[in-house]
Amino acid sequence: MSFGLMILLIFILGLGIWHSLKYQRILADRMEQVRIMESAFEHTALGMAIISPDFRFMKVNQAYADIVGYTRTEMLRMVPKDFVYPEDHEKDTPYTQEVFAGNIHSFTSLKRYVHKNGNILWIRATFSAVRNKSGNIKYFVAQIQDMTIAKKAEDELRKSRDDAEVLARTDYLTNTLNRRAFIERLKEELERTRRTQKGFAMILVDVDYFKKVNDHYGHLAGDYVLQQFAECLGNIIRAYDFIGRYGGEEFIICLPDTGIEQATMVAERMRESVEALEVDYLDSLIKVTGSFGVAAYDSHSSDTLDELIERADSAMYMAKHHKNTVYQWVS
Repeated sequence: MSFGLMILLIFILGLGIWHSLKYQRILADRMEQVRIMESAFEHTALGMAIISPDFRFMKVNQAYADIVGYTRTEMLRMVPKDFVYPEDHEKDTPYTQEVFAGNIHSFTSLKRYVHKNGNILWIRATFSAVRNKSGNIKYFVAQIQDMTIAKKAEDELRKSRDDAEVLARTDYLTNTLNRRAFIERLKEELERTRRTQKGFAMILVDVDYFKKVNDHYGHLAGDYVLQQFAECLGNIIRAYDFIGRYGGEEFIICLPDTGIEQATMVAERMRESVEALEVDYLDSLIKVTGSFGVAAYDSHSSDTLDELIERADSAMYMAKHHKNTVYQWVS
């Protein structure tokens, strides 16, 4: 064998060994990457699963099994919808259709799951599509996170805010709107009237001789009378009417889409209902009456709200001097 041929053979052999070592390093690197991914898949706190295009579990980590309460073996015989609360079954359908159409790669949704023990869980789930070179879906990677505690805290916080807002708008004693909240609603009604060309009416009511009730029976009795008086008025109005405590023993009612004559009839029913009211307090029957004034506002009115209330107030004080009568003030 010539020296040149020997050199060539040694070079070819060395090149083969170099490629072999390079391949082994690449293979080792890839195996290490796989081990890292396997470890991350198994030990992450998120529930993770590999799901086939026909939505069957191919692989599930322990965190996913722990969240839903089933064993991994059981889950491999199930589909993701088996855990979803019935009313949320179709919640993801529009998104999965978009994924299959290739319009989106992944989506995240918040929905309810049913634990094996029957408890309802709030789950944030992310589905991501993995495609082959042809663009077809090979499988989905699903990640789920139990948001039940966070959702409950969020709901409680929202309820607390809502309750605080209601309290800020409600008269603590009579559970009607307070004066500020009533005026805000009244301003909204005024704007609606200007848009729709439909009017509204207002009734202003005062409990007659209320000071005598306080002086004779005490302030706690007076508070109870106001509560019963407000409830009596509230039983007459419609669902979309609204009532507020204007101050002291005065109440104010707004009747949307109502003219002066109809409002006067409503006020008369209120007057009769109050007249029939007997407040039972500590073995005493307390009788009260009320004075009612009515004013109306239509699309042609130019009054301000203060002027409208002043007209209802004037009608109410006229009623005080003419018992068993509701006084109206036409706009």
